[in-house]
Amino acid sequence: MLDVFRTASKTWIVRLLFALLALSFVAWGAGDVLRGGVGRSPAIEIGRTTLSAGEVMAEFKREVERLQPLFGGKLTVDDARKMGMMDRTIDSIIARTLIDEAAKSLGLAATDETILKKVAGNPAFKGPTGQFDRDIFRQRLARAGFSEESFMKAERANMVRNQMVESVAAGIGAPIALTDPLLRWREERRVAETFLVKDESIPLPSAPDSSQVEAYYKDNVSRFMAPEFRALTVLLLRPADVAAGIDIDETMVREAYQQRQEEFNTPERRTVSQIVFDEQSSAAKATDMVTQGKDLAAIAKTLNAEIIELGSVEKGDLPEGLAEAVFKLPAGGTGQPVKTALGWHVVKVSQIQAGRTRTFTEVKGQLEQDLRKEKSLDGLSELANKVEDALGGGASLEEAAKRFNLKTVKFNAVDAQGRGANGKPVADLPKSDQFLDVAFHTDQGTESPLTEVQNNGYFLLRVDGVTPPAPKALADIKGEVVATWQAERRQELARDKALKLAERIKAGESAAQVAQSAGVKLEVSKPFTRESNEGPVLPPNVVAELFKAQPGGVATGSLQGGTLVARLASVVPFDIAANAGVTQAARLRVSQAVATDIADQYIAALNAAIGVKVDRPQLTREE
Repeated sequence: MLDVFRTASKTWIVRLLFALLALSFVAWGAGDVLRGGVGRSPAIEIGRTTLSAGEVMAEFKREVERLQPLFGGKLTVDDARKMGMMDRTIDSIIARTLIDEAAKSLGLAATDETILKKVAGNPAFKGPTGQFDRDIFRQRLARAGFSEESFMKAERANMVRNQMVESVAAGIGAPIALTDPLLRWREERRVAETFLVKDESIPLPSAPDSSQVEAYYKDNVSRFMAPEFRALTVLLLRPADVAAGIDIDETMVREAYQQRQEEFNTPERRTVSQIVFDEQSSAAKATDMVTQGKDLAAIAKTLNAEIIELGSVEKGDLPEGLAEAVFKLPAGGTGQPVKTALGWHVVKVSQIQAGRTRTFTEVKGQLEQDLRKEKSLDGLSELANKVEDALGGGASLEEAAKRFNLKTVKFNAVDAQGRGANGKPVADLPKSDQFLDVAFHTDQGTESPLTEVQNNGYFLLRVDGVTPPAPKALADIKGEVVATWQAERRQELARDKALKLAERIKAGESAAQVAQSAGVKLEVSKPFTRESNEGPVLPPNVVAELFKAQPGGVATGSLQGGTLVARLASVVPFDIAANAGVTQAARLRVSQAVATDIADQYIAALNAAIGVKVDRPQLTREE
């Protein structure tokens, strides 16, 4: 057979076919390799540093994961892209890499000793003794997705970057000629005399005639729209649907007790105080004092040492060696110095809380409940799979429900807020934050995916019909239209009244006289600033107008239920000398802003000098 192929390959026809095959490989195979395989160009190039799209995406996804708690765990990669998080990730990578490149060119580096000292001093890595704890260190790194090597590498890079940035922006202070006028402007306060002309103080206007109602309805039809409604058929799967078939006998409960016995053990705890000495000489003096019967407080006072309160601890909370000594002491006892890697410890046990193990009888009920719940979840998961298989095999929602002895519930009309056609909440909707979202993102005539609900259940729904948003019939809501028209007219009349009262104040009458004649209460506000939430709740336009005005100036603005009239009573300048704390804080904020601007300019200069290339289309495709 091979001889036949060899002979045939010498003919020009076969050679042509092989050439075409090779060309097709280049067109279809090699191109894919170059586009998606090892030949892909870097996504970001910064000087001599290159980053692949995978590296950028990995950092982007870590940032998405870090922010998940702020979004209730519902932040998707697509949502994060739309929010600009990918752009921020790229900018962050570029900024720090530019600084790294500049640091390399200057030969900057952080020593091992400096890095270790910084890590050891981090409060996040300290244990109950107040000293660096390697186990805590490793646990926290694991939760953050770091190995020791990668964390130390990142810390080293961060330290060098901080040196670079501080060398550019550290010590920069904004000039007083800039900060103090800004501070006086920002912290100036004003006091106003105010009164509210309430809408309800105006008699309700007479109802409009039919032609006015119809015209008002047409002009404001968007205010009288019925929302989209959906008719739904819902299949619910609850733990109760499988609970009947679950049997829990005592043997199972006892086995669970044996498996979980450690969970029911309450270990002995001791309330401990300690002194830690670095020098053996101090430990020797402490040894003599303990032998003489001296208390921990007396030892600390004599040797000028600090007592560290460890609080209530278990044996496993203490370093090896120290734990044994502490848990041999009687209550109130002070022990001889014990040496560990952290130094010499002199400890006192002030209180002992004995450990105990809850008996089988005490926890039997809890174990039975947990076992039933566990088996219900297993059974429910199995039932959910069977329902999905039935639907995948062509069964309708009703047929699947009947096959597995489940019930369906129909809702004739539900809007996106869970209200019915009567505007009231629809009873018996599944208790799930996702239910309405799923219902309004499922096409008519189709079934939704199986979705979890609270208390470990599932729901699956079908959209039977969609009623699009439409204007409510005037005949059905005439009373609502009339009431809305009357409320608007009353509000306009109240506003007109307030404007006329404001004109009287502008003409020279006092605010007190005008308020009294109108039968409203005059109030004097607390001092307020341009931007803060302190002081009275004034409409923003009123605050803005009063800060433009001189004392005696008048402004009006709408509030809930009425129109506010305000007269500027006084201006309270900001006293820089009398408010040293506020002044210093403001100067610091401005200085930090100036330093940040300078650091940004430095990074922009590095960008121009070193060069940055970003293949954004590649990062857009990458997932």
